[in-house]
Amino acid sequence: MPTFTLIKMPLEAELAWAERAARLQIIDAYVTARTESEATAARWEAVRYDRTHPGASSLVEELNAHDHQPAAA
Repeated sequence: MPTFTLIKMPLEAELAWAERAARLQIIDAYVTARTESEATAARWEAVRYDRTHPGASSLVEELNAHDHQPAAA
């Protein structure tokens, strides 16, 4: 007799929290960047995020609201 493994699908709330965590991680990387290259890398991550989540609000626009100043060492 064959056995079946149940696959647990994440709940909608779990997916929403994961998306929020991903956005906050990119924002944090941008805000706390110590160099322009780190800030640029975070901006490219935001562009990638926006392209893979076309229905979400633009993360690039959210970063545009912040004037990047390198974080204090």
